[in-house]
Amino acid sequence: MISPDEIRIRARKLWFSGAPLRAWLGAAALFPCSVQFRKSSAQEWLERFAELRSEVERLEAGSKARQGAGYAVAFKEVAHQKLGRLRVPESIVFESAEDIAACAGESAALARFAEVAQTLRSREPRLADWLAEQPLRALEVQGALPRLLAVVGYFRAHPRPMRYARELGIPGVDSKFIEENRALLGAWLDRLLPAEAVDATVRGLADHGFERRFGLRCDEPLIRFRWLDRSFMLDGRIADATVPLSEFAAYAPGCERVFVTENRINFLTLPECTGSLAIFGGGYAIDRLGSLPWLRGKPLYYWGDIDTHGFAILSRLRRHWAHTHSLLMDRDTLLGHQALWSEEPQDRRCLHDLDVLDDEERALYDDLRSDRLGERVRLEQERIGYAQVLEAVASIRRQELSGGKRRSSG
Repeated sequence: MISPDEIRIRARKLWFSGAPLRAWLGAAALFPCSVQFRKSSAQEWLERFAELRSEVERLEAGSKARQGAGYAVAFKEVAHQKLGRLRVPESIVFESAEDIAACAGESAALARFAEVAQTLRSREPRLADWLAEQPLRALEVQGALPRLLAVVGYFRAHPRPMRYARELGIPGVDSKFIEENRALLGAWLDRLLPAEAVDATVRGLADHGFERRFGLRCDEPLIRFRWLDRSFMLDGRIADATVPLSEFAAYAPGCERVFVTENRINFLTLPECTGSLAIFGGGYAIDRLGSLPWLRGKPLYYWGDIDTHGFAILSRLRRHWAHTHSLLMDRDTLLGHQALWSEEPQDRRCLHDLDVLDDEERALYDDLRSDRLGERVRLEQERIGYAQVLEAVASIRRQELSGGKRRSSG
């Protein structure tokens, strides 16, 4: 036997699955929705007759037939060998979303959902599929619905506005509201905007994903660079500058070669080199270099730690720019500084294959990730003697002048 309280628990679980609301929309078949329960045996009726009869009465008293909404109980009469004819529950069903809502104590929520559905159907009918997929989320945002529709209406009228959210001037909507609802707005705009108004290459919300996908301006990542040739200094006075990524992309400096290093001190102390530019590639800056089209065709050198993580970063840069050379990341440099080795942190290690490394780099990387040279061997780039750095940079110039094609410089 099952009690009215247990049925209410089942109803609430069903309600919070969203299935009754989908069925109410006509997007899924659910009704009649059967409530499974264990039927009492003839022996149980014999042993617990008074108790079971009382349970049946409570079950019927809480049913739709008595309450006007809720679960419907179908009874049948059975012949008991000793007790005679018994009236027992045969089946219990919910016949509609209204019945589940009533049993779950969510009738008011269903009424609110009907209002949301009516609003979306009339204002943005192409959101019908989203409503069926996310009915409970639709209920959550009912109070914000007018502002949400105002935002998507603005983007439909002004695709890719290239303004900051604060500049949009949508009545009743501030930039904080847009920021807090980026995931929902993104799901709606993907359904409502034409393909040319959406940058499909941008996914997720990280790194201002919403803004970049739908054409809002955002607080751009910054790139720090330093001229190693004083004749190229900005306005003849500025050698070291930090600028937004888009400005750096448009800058397109007329340099002959580019050095990238992830260590700040090494970036600041790279020696003078004719026609050369240094880029500080710490953190996520490596991946941002992929958006600098003027790097194509320019000799590009990456200098990182000699450990598995350093080779992983080199691999990431080379996936953007296949012509990237490594600098001071060779076996001779590593073995020549054995007294200065340290241990690479376990959580930074890279152990998977890096297929864009050249043969010498891959052999060294394999030795490092397999601990053939020692446990978690690491040579941090700042431990390399400065005289060797000077010679490495100078040798690059000599190799280029002589037409050398070596990918690794050490």
